[in-house]
Amino acid sequence: MSTKDTFMMDGYESLNDYWAKTKLSLLQKLKVHTVAIFITIFKLIIKPIRFILGKNFNLLSNIDEDLGEFEILGSKRKEEFGEHYLTQPEIDKFISSGIHGPFRVLDTMEAENLANESDELFRKHFHETTIFGKDILSSLKASGDYSINYLGFFQGSKYKRLWDVLVHPKLSQPLQSILGDDLLCWRSQFFEKKPGQEGTFWHQTGTFRESDEKPKLEPTRPTHPAIAQLSVWIALRDTNKETGCLRMIEGSFRDGRFERIVTNIQDDLTGYLMSLPYSEITKTLKTIWYTTGNFKKAQLVFEKIKKKVPSLFENVTIRDLEMKAGEAIIFTSLNTHASYANTSKDRVRLAMAGRYTRSDVHIFKHESISVLPTKSGGIPYNVHKEPSIPVCGNPKHSKTNNIIAEYPLS
Repeated sequence: MSTKDTFMMDGYESLNDYWAKTKLSLLQKLKVHTVAIFITIFKLIIKPIRFILGKNFNLLSNIDEDLGEFEILGSKRKEEFGEHYLTQPEIDKFISSGIHGPFRVLDTMEAENLANESDELFRKHFHETTIFGKDILSSLKASGDYSINYLGFFQGSKYKRLWDVLVHPKLSQPLQSILGDDLLCWRSQFFEKKPGQEGTFWHQTGTFRESDEKPKLEPTRPTHPAIAQLSVWIALRDTNKETGCLRMIEGSFRDGRFERIVTNIQDDLTGYLMSLPYSEITKTLKTIWYTTGNFKKAQLVFEKIKKKVPSLFENVTIRDLEMKAGEAIIFTSLNTHASYANTSKDRVRLAMAGRYTRSDVHIFKHESISVLPTKSGGIPYNVHKEPSIPVCGNPKHSKTNNIIAEYPLS
């Protein structure tokens, strides 16, 4: 393994090591091996036919090494409008790196108060306003994954204190400089990392398909995938390498191969599985079916990419984003990013994130059921009726039917 690979894998165990110590139930094992045997037999018959028809699975189909630069959609600059809009040099830097910040949004006391309030909301109220049903909550509790990371999904539109931070001018005005004046916060969530928790694995996403059949965002006009939406990550407590700070490959939004390969696998999972030896089929099925969230799945793809496209992560600049409580960054989620493990003894990392897009972007256009991967299997939930927070400008657009939230009562 090269020095760069070692650095990128710092804080993560391999999937082989993970599955060596992670036990499945007898029923889960039976399901995995039954399907793996079926696929192994099935591919002896189907794979030659697909080859003749020119439909063999190609992991590297339609991948684009260079998505190019994006054009800024906003026109307001600090030189003319003052306040918190970005200067032209800041815009130029964002175009180059896909990152703005860290910059201060809350003072230290405000950040600590919000962290404590968020913890209290999680303990007392989030279970009442979560988008997840009882089956998902039960599964999360059984696997030890019941946390603000999951129950905090989409809660920003339901509580005044969270809403007010997500639309703060210190956030909205820099976003306007990049995306334009009519903005929505379509999703909010929390990122907590307790002592001993492993890092979040490297991943890249433009339109947030995740585990769904269709992307959650769909622009109504030609848009570089790097700015279909932008993410804001607000540190509510100090975060550094020890507590699990963010890591990001600057400018990697230009290279969409990571996400494209994930999409190729999603679009033809059967074809992908038929291209693998038996041991890899079972590892893939276990990872897809019996891990919570999407980050182990991203690792599965990463390990495959390193064999097939060894040049993908060569000559990259990895930036460790250590931040003080109350500081924020704005970044494109198409920048490949991750986080360190929390190796501290007693410090909990906590951040709140908002996802922002223009009002002329379809949000949840496809009324399909989403699936949350859990350790007991994928469980469906309904997200397409979740409203977006109006941030600035005109929240409604003639080309979309986006649902707009009303300011919460409490």
